[in-house]
Amino acid sequence: MILRDGHTHPNILKKPEQADEFVRRAAELGLSEIVFTDHMPFSRTGDEHDRIPQGAVGEYCRAVRRIAKKYEDTIRVSCGIEIDYHPDDVDEIKDVLSAGEFDTVLGSSHLSIFGYGYDYGKMTFTDYAALVLENTVSAAESGLFDVMTHLDIYRIVFTWRDDHPLTDDGFELGRVEPTLRAAFRAMEKNGAALEINTAPLYKSFDTLGVYPEKRILDIAADYSLRYVCGSDAHVPERVGYGFNLIPDRG
Repeated sequence: MILRDGHTHPNILKKPEQADEFVRRAAELGLSEIVFTDHMPFSRTGDEHDRIPQGAVGEYCRAVRRIAKKYEDTIRVSCGIEIDYHPDDVDEIKDVLSAGEFDTVLGSSHLSIFGYGYDYGKMTFTDYAALVLENTVSAAESGLFDVMTHLDIYRIVFTWRDDHPLTDDGFELGRVEPTLRAAFRAMEKNGAALEINTAPLYKSFDTLGVYPEKRILDIAADYSLRYVCGSDAHVPERVGYGFNLIPDRG
């Protein structure tokens, strides 16, 4: 039975009232722990959506600790953060991490068709997936992260975005399997866990199920990895979503 939601976005500084709703929902589901993991402040994107505002990492951590204290007799509330990794941003990432005290640091590859100077117009689906996964390898090798999340997030671009310049080349997972294995070796070496993320179950952009899809989880089984689960909830109703559908991998 899964009792911990390790990936949630209550947007605690911009919507402080929502934090209580997230915690109450987790408690209603019988979870023993919920981890708040709002996105890092990021100079590339500004303070959009659920990002911690620039210069407010310490304030964010204190806000999470206050909520944790408030509910300490009901459920454990942990302080985490989701980091958008790219090797060009390592110094900024380290500055963010040094500005707060975190129980969990999630590493994600959010490479999109709008950033980092890549010529996406010359890329196929396979090229793009490989790029995302190569970035994940670099993140895992950095040793900065406790957990690597939504490895195959490239799926959402293939299916949800109709404005991308990528060429559909009939992507097949086998073409990027060596890169996946490199990521798992790096995670194994550095002690980073693999997150099973249920967001695709409620976003319904394809039929492959959770991140990472089953075929990737089958490859991961060749390595000595820890597994954690996260809903990636941005609203209270999504906390713990689909956990009853995930086999407990320990």
